[in-house]
Amino acid sequence: PSRLLSSLLSVFFFSLQAQLKYLQCIAISCLVLAAKTDEEDEVIPSVQTMAVQRRCKRSPAKILRMERVILDKLQWDLYTETPMDFLNIFHAMVMSKWPQLVPSLAQRNPSLHVALLTRQLQHWMACHQLVQFKGSTLALVIITLELERLTPGWFAVTTALLKK
Repeated sequence: PSRLLSSLLSVFFFSLQAQLKYLQCIAISCLVLAAKTDEEDEVIPSVQTMAVQRRCKRSPAKILRMERVILDKLQWDLYTETPMDFLNIFHAMVMSKWPQLVPSLAQRNPSLHVALLTRQLQHWMACHQLVQFKGSTLALVIITLELERLTPGWFAVTTALLKK
């Protein structure tokens, strides 16, 4: 649920420019939604229990109302692709469609390489100036910069990724 929670929070906070007084209610509502959509078989505490545990000053009715607002704003589509999803997809495409780039990664295996790029992307996502860009754009920029560093044929690979 933490992946969904972070996705919900980022979409809701940054796309809607929520007022400060509603942030706690939005956060607990996103937590409730993430718990409800968790694929693991766990007992989900009641909204009232979660509000008490998180020291939320809003009533369960207000939290449930905010949950409905969030669902309406997201058009009931709780899965939102994250920049990490795009980074993993782009990296896998590069590794599978352009295997000649793999030798330039001789010092790293692909898993360690994508982990390094993931840390870089997380750092970028923490920068408020970059919030204005789509997750796919941030991921593509990181992949492009890495390709430019590794190979002279980076432009053709980036162009192919852009078409996708």
